[in-house]
Amino acid sequence: MFEFSYPWVFVLILLPFIINKLPLYYISKRSALRISFKEDIDAVMVHKSTTSGISRATRTQKILLGLLYLLVITALAKPQYIGEPLHKEIAQREILVAVDLSGSMATKDFKDANGTAIDRLEAVKRVLKNFFKARKGEKIGLILFGNAAFVQAPFTQDLAALEHLLSELHIGMAGSQTALGDSMGLAVKMFQEGNVTERMLIVMSDGDDTGSKIPPLTAAKLAVQNDVSIFPIAIGDPKNVGEHPIDTQTLKEIAEMTGGKFYYAWDSEALKDIYQQIDKLKPKEVKEITHRPKFELFSYFLLLALLLLLGYGLVLYLDSKRKRV
Repeated sequence: MFEFSYPWVFVLILLPFIINKLPLYYISKRSALRISFKEDIDAVMVHKSTTSGISRATRTQKILLGLLYLLVITALAKPQYIGEPLHKEIAQREILVAVDLSGSMATKDFKDANGTAIDRLEAVKRVLKNFFKARKGEKIGLILFGNAAFVQAPFTQDLAALEHLLSELHIGMAGSQTALGDSMGLAVKMFQEGNVTERMLIVMSDGDDTGSKIPPLTAAKLAVQNDVSIFPIAIGDPKNVGEHPIDTQTLKEIAEMTGGKFYYAWDSEALKDIYQQIDKLKPKEVKEITHRPKFELFSYFLLLALLLLLGYGLVLYLDSKRKRV
């Protein structure tokens, strides 16, 4: 679609006609010789003068001047071409996934699609990989915790980068303990820097909190103050309890306090199903933004005016050269 940003500028087209109607007089201060027999002089001259007094513009010059004036006025009106509407969806949800990397995650009580035994972390990585692929357009972050919690990936929409970082995880890289409360506190801090309406934290662990400076319930209170919903997922066969079995009661309280839900994943299928349930419980909120690209065209009109001037100047130059010859 073609339009002008300032169409009212075209009122200036009337200006030359208004000026032409005004009672303006040319007053010459130069001395002049007035003769009454100019016609007789012209009759004996080879090149007769077609005008007397002030030289006036030719018809060609008037047309050129009019075109130049019209082109400048058009450029001032700022013509532009507006393209077709472009729609973009912006997710109003941020998701943080906190993964336990303590030593107990090496327990091989999960099985893959072929029935081969795999450790808990490998099962988590495979399910998270599919989960990330389905989050196109959303901001996803990744937190790892062991002796301490740290950010593996800040909020990003680069799902390929997330998958790469996920593939590099290995047990014990963050220490042997389980800083569950610290991971929740770090997640709340990350959410405070955003401006979305939906904040989700998925915490995956197979043991009790053993090394946090912030108790899990205290971190849950901070989450409530910042509108963060926490979805704790206890991982592993409940029969394979280690030295510090997971405190399911505390995780249930955290989920209830923050408006989330507690899950227990004892095998790969259950873990996969949990993520599908979470996505249904908290569907993605989307804000649609419509944009129509604008292409400015005023420079083309100015360029055309410049070319006309240069062309006319070239014609005058060539004409003067021809007359000299």
